[in-house]
Amino acid sequence: MYHLTSAGQSQSARSFMNYLVTFIGTFAYTGFFPIAPATFASFVFAVIYWVVPGGQMLVHPVVVIATAVISVPVSTQLERRYGHDSGRIVIDEIVGMQLILMLASPALAGLILAFFLFRFFDIVKVFPANRSQKLPRGWGVVCDDVIAGIYSRIALVLLAIVFPRIGEFL
Repeated sequence: MYHLTSAGQSQSARSFMNYLVTFIGTFAYTGFFPIAPATFASFVFAVIYWVVPGGQMLVHPVVVIATAVISVPVSTQLERRYGHDSGRIVIDEIVGMQLILMLASPALAGLILAFFLFRFFDIVKVFPANRSQKLPRGWGVVCDDVIAGIYSRIALVLLAIVFPRIGEFL
């Protein structure tokens, strides 16, 4: 008969937590994509949002808040493992994309614009996003993407006023 010792149980629990943190923080391992993992993760998120039935639940306010809350400690743990603001950590991109699409009703063109605007603002790091990366631990990982998401959303609100066919972003 096999019995787990308390040490075995804690090792098993640690292994499960490491798996869970990695799964969440790399957005189901998309952060391990060899080329532009942040862009790839953002793209996968947009595809899931558009194609998967119920994908819009990913941007329900409760889900967005939960993702934002867990993104900082998850990013902090993954930074310890993979290094400062590692490209493997992409949960921050997911939070940014969620903020753009939360309570929005985009057409496909609006979703495509959301993706490209987010990638633009995330790469360019318009103030204060550029300074937010200096925040300690997971805060520095997540805050610049939150700011990029906010800038993207503002741009989409303005574009939707001029081009209503891209959807509603108010």
